[in-house]
Amino acid sequence: MNKLMSYLLPGFFLIVVFALVKTFLLPPSVTVQEWFVYLTAAVTVLCVVVPCIIYYLRTPPGIDHK
Repeated sequence: MNKLMSYLLPGFFLIVVFALVKTFLLPPSVTVQEWFVYLTAAVTVLCVVVPCIIYYLRTPPGIDHK
């Protein structure tokens, strides 16, 4: 489980940075636009799903790594 978290931590860091930029640097008129809402969802999914897929490809289930 620690190895999976090491793959996910950079993604969580990017989500936090994106949220801070969205909150403090972008005007509210941009953040309510439809394309930006889709961009926010895409960034969140990519930062969580892609590391999980990379972890799965490097560590297939059923292999004991102890």
